[in-house]
Amino acid sequence: MNLINQGKTARYFKYAIGEILLVVIGILIALQINTWNEERKNHQREIKLLTELKTNLLINIENLESDIESQIKSAAIIDYLLEHLENRKPYHDSLPSFFSAADYAPDVVLSASAFETLKSTGLELIQTDSLRSQIINLFEIDYPTLMQETRRLEDQLWPAVVVPLYQKHFRRSDQEHAYINDYNALLEDNEFKNMLSFRGSLRKSSTFHKRKAIERTKSVLVLIDKELAQE
Repeated sequence: MNLINQGKTARYFKYAIGEILLVVIGILIALQINTWNEERKNHQREIKLLTELKTNLLINIENLESDIESQIKSAAIIDYLLEHLENRKPYHDSLPSFFSAADYAPDVVLSASAFETLKSTGLELIQTDSLRSQIINLFEIDYPTLMQETRRLEDQLWPAVVVPLYQKHFRRSDQEHAYINDYNALLEDNEFKNMLSFRGSLRKSSTFHKRKAIERTKSVLVLIDKELAQE
């Protein structure tokens, strides 16, 4: 009788252990499926954000190229005006529009909405280390440096020097013309010419920095395209 009971008990334990193993295996499979689903969702979010980042970067390149075009024209106009003033050439009717154009300095407008979303979501969402590093460097180092290098001196110079000198020598009835109050007085004002020369240098420096920013942006675009091409 004891042998029979012992046999039944052994079979019961084997059955119980088998049931436990099946439950454990079921739990492990469920966890693995959940992990796969989460990884798939994260990957889909990564692709979506990379696509949005690509759109932002293309917009940034377009904006920077437009700025460069404007700054090259502005720098050329400034060079022309300085040569005109230094050689004391006579006044002509095109000067008001030239002086107005020389005063224009484009703001740096960069799109970063996708990067801000990425930061709030978690930068580790970008699985490729080199790509993640390049994206962070572009938005956290390169773009802020560009903003500082192209706007800092201009912003300091504008209220303290540029505005007083323009108010001294020009009157404006519209945005496209800076009418000269006294042309002979302008010819004698070396402070104005020095200011104009310095702003011309800022235009050329800004153009250089923006070209470098475009190169770095295009490098990140290449990496994003490679990542998206694997889909």
